[in-house]
Amino acid sequence: MFARNGVTKFAGAAIVAGAFGLAAFAAAGTAGAMSSADDNFLTDITSAGIAYDSPQAATSVAHDVCVAFDGGADPVDLGMEIKNETDLTTDQVATFVVSAVHNYCPEYGSLFA
Repeated sequence: MFARNGVTKFAGAAIVAGAFGLAAFAAAGTAGAMSSADDNFLTDITSAGIAYDSPQAATSVAHDVCVAFDGGADPVDLGMEIKNETDLTTDQVATFVVSAVHNYCPEYGSLFA
């Protein structure tokens, strides 16, 4: 799945686990340093009904989405992996991934055009 796209299953599992409170992610050096991109991202996912353990954990996982795309992940495969490993709806998964891209790695915006 992810391996053929240059992303390991470990990275996909880390994205899923961290985003939804299944693992603790340390956001070293970011505590208290939230940016406007962070605020926008957190507003987007909160509006979609997505809960998270901490703002730092949620934004860290959003950056992991970008890392997955850096490694060649297919957006559909990434979305399906998140959907299959969480209780999020399809719309919530789409909001999480698209907002991560919009706020942290807009160079991948064309993947959703």
